[in-house]
Amino acid sequence: MKVTIIGSGLAGATAAAALHDAGADVRVLEQSPVWGGQLRTEHAGGILYEPHGAHILHTTDRQVWDFVTDRVEMLPYRHRVMTEVGDRVLSWPPQISELEQLPQWADIRRELDQCPRTPRTTNFETWCEDIMGPTLYALFIRPYTIKQWGTDPRELAAQWAPKRIELRVDGYRDLFRDPYQGWPRGGYLTLIDALLGGVPVELGAPVDAENVAERTRGADAVVLTAPLDVFFRHALGELPWRGVRLESHFIPGADHVLPCGVVNHPGLDQTYTRRIETKWMSGQTRTGTVVSYEYPGAPARHYPVDDVEGKNRGLAHDYRALVAQELGPRVHLAGRLATYTYIDMDQAIRQGLNAAARILKQTDTGAKARS
Repeated sequence: MKVTIIGSGLAGATAAAALHDAGADVRVLEQSPVWGGQLRTEHAGGILYEPHGAHILHTTDRQVWDFVTDRVEMLPYRHRVMTEVGDRVLSWPPQISELEQLPQWADIRRELDQCPRTPRTTNFETWCEDIMGPTLYALFIRPYTIKQWGTDPRELAAQWAPKRIELRVDGYRDLFRDPYQGWPRGGYLTLIDALLGGVPVELGAPVDAENVAERTRGADAVVLTAPLDVFFRHALGELPWRGVRLESHFIPGADHVLPCGVVNHPGLDQTYTRRIETKWMSGQTRTGTVVSYEYPGAPARHYPVDDVEGKNRGLAHDYRALVAQELGPRVHLAGRLATYTYIDMDQAIRQGLNAAARILKQTDTGAKARS
């Protein structure tokens, strides 16, 4: 069986590794001069940092965790995030026990008592206000959202809010509750290197609808992880994305600068949305650290824009239908770019594993039919 993978990000590399393990003849085509997509790790003064933002592997999926830990050593790390609110640095998600110390607590308490049992899903803003009230929303969420997405929160769908935003009363301060969490020793590029070890990868090899037949000739199956509007040269229109850029600063002589790995800054007094100190994740003990400032609005494809009217989701659906129509059942989609979804790392791995499983099942079914 021959399989061509288009794209060497986490989903594509996962599919490549799973298929290679199963004995398939796999090759990867990557248009960039390096593999790994957004999973990059760089050094400054010997200190690791991520130039494309913080990546945290957390999951409830034991198969995903085993798939990763069979290939790299995962350092124990439980991710914590804090938020700067005025002159205070508070936990994220917000904790009631900390909020009681705010001067606005009387208003916050009254608004919480008035919150409906079931939040409205009219848009992102109505959902947030219904779970925490207008005061907390204005302190923690609204200005951050305006900076991050470059639009009024009422123009965004509420669909993804329940997974990202909550108000806690139990004192649990890790961001994620998943049982499996960690950070790969040496950085995430070590994971990509391990996934693609033994798999031929052609770098600087752009593939789109015009040349895909030629570039995948002889392949029994194809895994496509590229953005579909770019792949089809915007035949149906352009899918909007929101990108970020990071400015990273090496600070010699310091152990840590931030109180945890990520500190959000929702206020409009600064144009960055958060600061990241990867040294909390990497567990390095040498002197020096790197603090990265994350600025939204870069011309990059990091976050799909889930608009309240659902136009972007509809356009993404039309592009997926075009894949089926033009390329047929041998092409399988995986990853956030191809599926136009806001997913975590474990979901990208899961999509890569699922694509590989579908291909292997199709091949097995075809072999049985021929026999």
